[in-house]
Amino acid sequence: MTMEATGRVVQSVSGAVIVIERTFGAPVAKVWDAMVDPDQMSRWIGTWTGKPGAGRRVAFVMTAEGASEPEDVLIHGCEPPTHLDVEAFQAGTSWRLMVDLMETEGVTTLVFRQGVDPSDEAASSYGPGWEYYLDRLSAVLEGRDFAAWDDYYPAQQAYWQEQLRGLTSDEP
Repeated sequence: MTMEATGRVVQSVSGAVIVIERTFGAPVAKVWDAMVDPDQMSRWIGTWTGKPGAGRRVAFVMTAEGASEPEDVLIHGCEPPTHLDVEAFQAGTSWRLMVDLMETEGVTTLVFRQGVDPSDEAASSYGPGWEYYLDRLSAVLEGRDFAAWDDYYPAQQAYWQEQLRGLTSDEP
């Protein structure tokens, strides 16, 4: 089964940005905890150790991919329970990731953003990857099984390649 891609790539003042949204029938505090609490994170993406806070670094292990070596993550901003801005460092590169949460009447909308370089050959794999992880977060919050990675990649790659080629000027 192929999962439908829902995100887009937009051109912002700082460059190309992947934007993916998810809606949860849960209060913002519950979604925030699932995103930042190491025990809850381990159920869908990975875990971290260290002392969190803006300007600090933590060690993140992406256990959902079977990784055991930690990545260095710099926390640029953290405003519980609505905003997280981090930069992950791995193998000489870095990825800036931002999540904003908004709750209306018990329904929380998550907006994920990642800056990308459209000329990076791997850029078309980032969208399917984040679609996959955000759907895993949804599955954990809803108590259902995960879809398989093969349902996202390479199935969504052509969609994301097209998104990278046809950037819009829609600043989220």
